[in-house]
Amino acid sequence: MTPVKHLSVLLALVVLASCQPSNPVPKVQQQEIFTTAITLTLYGNPDDSVFTKIFDRLHAIDNLMSDYDANSELSRLSAAAGTGPFKVSPETLHVVKSGLTEAALTNGIYDPSIGPVTHLWDVGGNQGLPNPKVPSPEAIKKALALVNWKDIVVDDPASTIELKRKGMVLDLGGIAKGYAMDESLRIAKAAGVTSGIFNMGNSSMGLLGQKPGNRDWKIGLQDPFDAQGNYFGIVSGHDMTVETSGPYEKFFLYQGHRYHHIMDPRTGSPAASGLEQVTLLLPLDTKLADGLSTSCFILGLEKGMALIESLPDAAAILVTSDKKVHLSSRVGDRFVLKNNRFTVE
Repeated sequence: MTPVKHLSVLLALVVLASCQPSNPVPKVQQQEIFTTAITLTLYGNPDDSVFTKIFDRLHAIDNLMSDYDANSELSRLSAAAGTGPFKVSPETLHVVKSGLTEAALTNGIYDPSIGPVTHLWDVGGNQGLPNPKVPSPEAIKKALALVNWKDIVVDDPASTIELKRKGMVLDLGGIAKGYAMDESLRIAKAAGVTSGIFNMGNSSMGLLGQKPGNRDWKIGLQDPFDAQGNYFGIVSGHDMTVETSGPYEKFFLYQGHRYHHIMDPRTGSPAASGLEQVTLLLPLDTKLADGLSTSCFILGLEKGMALIESLPDAAAILVTSDKKVHLSSRVGDRFVLKNNRFTVE
């Protein structure tokens, strides 16, 4: 039986508007990049050239690091797997090195060489296939055999990356978006912007400065069990990154079972950890956000929480399948529950 495609991309994070009519009106622009909508909301009446510079930079990063564009530098690097060192741009070198740092931090739970597995499943439909599919155990085993971050060799002085085995594929996924957010913030700050929201696809937001009036931003967290736009809690703060991962973001249904996009590099299949959502609160300049939230989701409640507690300045809000909300020690008063179907542990 052919699988029935049922992709869902929900708003994981919702900016909550203020009811104060005297708020300055921000400038807002949006473009489709990284196969998602990137929305910039900037206060202080910045020149339109700031938006142009940011979006041009993001398109350039996407052109370098898309694993589905055969002409991208990342795809050409993967095509050269098993043939020796491949010279790359400083940007790609930087992001791959960040990926390897995170792989070491998580003992391979985040693995930038997961590409053979993500391409095999193609949950996001990025390859233009008519229907998503459940791969055979044999196909999963074959793809999984090519996944090992320790087979990625970086030569910093030569600016080369070597993928040791033919068939390896790098998937920088959200870690490239983290770099894109860093670059967006750099350009905005250089132009004098001190307040704004950098929405990198509704699962990742950078909150620069405070809202006008010296007030914290308020972000609604998508209810992982409910329709798009319904939130179960609110996080507030400023100068921080809010990063959310969950199986409801991209998935398909087949024979009554949901197959989502967060792949476990230990099994080669969608992670089954008992978590329904991971939200991380991190410093604005973090390089780890999206890969770290994915790693926590794969690790599950105990190990994911332990990872967060081991990192200075990191905080986590984890939702389990029984609608219990678990808060790490550094969340403090930044989270408020707004739905009585949930309980805070």
